[in-house]
Amino acid sequence: MSKTKLFNKGDVILTNPQEGFWGIAIVLSEREKTENFYPMCHIAITSVIVQHEIDFNELINVDLKPIEFERNYNLKNRESFSKTETCIGVYTRRNKENFKIIGSINPNVIYNGPLPFDPIYGLEITWPIYGDTDKYLGREAYINWKRQNPS
Repeated sequence: MSKTKLFNKGDVILTNPQEGFWGIAIVLSEREKTENFYPMCHIAITSVIVQHEIDFNELINVDLKPIEFERNYNLKNRESFSKTETCIGVYTRRNKENFKIIGSINPNVIYNGPLPFDPIYGLEITWPIYGDTDKYLGREAYINWKRQNPS
């Protein structure tokens, strides 16, 4: 059994959030394993969505900032509402889905704000904790693309 590879700070991840579509996510930070947690990282989802397997060289003039995603909520016995969020999350560094790493960049160019790992109340910024990445990593970018390109 082979050991699961870990994501590293600066990794440019090729995502496949929908059949026939590819996107880009960036590892912004990394933290080693602790007594209570697996090795962790922050991953940003970018707006890149294309209909071919993208190559690192195609990203030269692309804005790779984390996307702003409007998440809609429809809860039972409550009025629907939406909330806009920056698509950065805390994940384990375990690349269990075997995503292709197509390059490495300086993540401070992508996002240079606070990146706390723990969701401590009272912090100005916290990021959702997702655990391991799943095969639909980058789904928000695909949904944004579909909203702009209805067919």
